[in-house]
Amino acid sequence: MSGESLPYLLRADWMITTILFMCLLLVSYVFSQGRKHLLLQLKSFVSNRERGSLFDDVTTDDVRYTFLLVSHACLLMGLCVYNYFANTTPQLFQLYSHGGLLAVFVGCIALLLGFKWLAYTFVNWIFFDKMRNSVWMSAYFNVIIWSGFLMLPVILLIVYFDLSFQTSLYLTGFVLILAKITLFFKCFSNFFGNFHGLFHLILYLCTLEILPDILLWKSIVLANKLFIQY
Repeated sequence: MSGESLPYLLRADWMITTILFMCLLLVSYVFSQGRKHLLLQLKSFVSNRERGSLFDDVTTDDVRYTFLLVSHACLLMGLCVYNYFANTTPQLFQLYSHGGLLAVFVGCIALLLGFKWLAYTFVNWIFFDKMRNSVWMSAYFNVIIWSGFLMLPVILLIVYFDLSFQTSLYLTGFVLILAKITLFFKCFSNFFGNFHGLFHLILYLCTLEILPDILLWKSIVLANKLFIQY
């Protein structure tokens, strides 16, 4: 008799375990070596303190900590996308390598964040002064970093505690909505500090923040359908 194949489990995938182990190492390293940097960033974000550019007025160590934590957030967001399509489009995972798909999803998240960074820098360079641009980029990276921290326990629950797919969607959506709301208020206080600027604020965030997310998601869904068909 031929044996019955076991269902795919995230916790049994060595790639998922490796990525989570790397994420834990990154977080442990930054908390042990760059705790002061994190506290200063959080204090600056909450108090809306005007400070210099994230890459000009800080040390090389601060830039390294920021890069590592943004990479940590990219890995976790890529895992979220991987988990979503593993549940909704299992045919894709039967046709293509799990490692390749995971790399593509993580790469898409990294490209999206990189595109947003360039777009924000270019638009702010045209319409706003250097100080406001520096404050906004610092706040933007802070939101990404702390979103990654919030996503870590969600991913651990999904992988090792069999969190239901529906509940994982709710928790992931909560983190994303919280991040967007935080960006909304931070952008309003930094660029459009009056009621008349509300329309420009909505146009600014929809064009540079919401629209790229929608386009990327639609592109991934369409590409998955095409890959399954062909």
